[in-house]
Amino acid sequence: MNPKNRTLIIVVGVIVAILGLAGIAVLAGGGGDSGNGGVVDPSQTTTAPTGEVEQNRPISAEGTNIPSLDDTLDPDPGIGMAFPVISGQSFDGTPVTIGGAASGPTLIAYLAHWCPHCNREVPQLIELNNRGGVPADMRVVGVSTAVDNTAPNYPPSKWLQDENWPWEAMADDANSSAFVLSGGSGFPYLVILDADGNIIARDSGEKTAEELDAWIQDALATASA
Repeated sequence: MNPKNRTLIIVVGVIVAILGLAGIAVLAGGGGDSGNGGVVDPSQTTTAPTGEVEQNRPISAEGTNIPSLDDTLDPDPGIGMAFPVISGQSFDGTPVTIGGAASGPTLIAYLAHWCPHCNREVPQLIELNNRGGVPADMRVVGVSTAVDNTAPNYPPSKWLQDENWPWEAMADDANSSAFVLSGGSGFPYLVILDADGNIIARDSGEKTAEELDAWIQDALATASA
C-alpha cells in the first residue's frame, strides 16, 4: 500500500464522524470549502494559559478551508492557497497560532499519537533537525490531533515529551477541526507555508530524514524560483 494512504481508511472514518458533529457545523459555517467557511468566533477560544495539561484544546480559524489532500490530483489545488490562520493552544494552554505572515517558512506537522507512521517519522524529523537539516529560519509546529484515550501512546502530551519534540505543539480540539480545516487526509500530514502564509508544499505519509530533507529543500527552491 502507498505509504501516503496507509492511514487513509482510518482518517476517512474520523472525518465522517467529525462531519456528523455539531462542532464542525460551527467551523464550516454552513458553507463549503470557500469564502469564510472556516471562521470561528475567536471569543469561543480561551487564550490565557492555565498551566493544566489538557490533550484537546479549543481552536478558532479565519480564512478559507483547504481542500483535502488527494494524491490523484496533479497539480495539487491546495498549492498557492492562503493557509487559514488557526489560533489554538499548547497542551498547557499557552497560545499557539499557525498561518498568516511570518519572518520565514513554516512547517506544520499533523500527528496522531496512535499512528505507527507518525511514531516512526517524528524521530526522523528530529534527527534531521539535530544534524542541521531543518533551515534555521523555518518555524516547525506539531499539531496533535485525532486523540484517542484508548489507543497507544496516550496521552499525546507525554508521547511528544518522551520523543523529545523540540518545537511548539498545538493541541487540536476533540473534533480534529484544525486537521480538517487544513485539508488533512492521512497521518502524518505535513504542510509547508512561505513567509506570506501561502501553501508551497503538502504531503502525507511516512518519510525518512533523507526524504524529509529533500522534500523541504525542493519545496523551498520551487517557491523561490
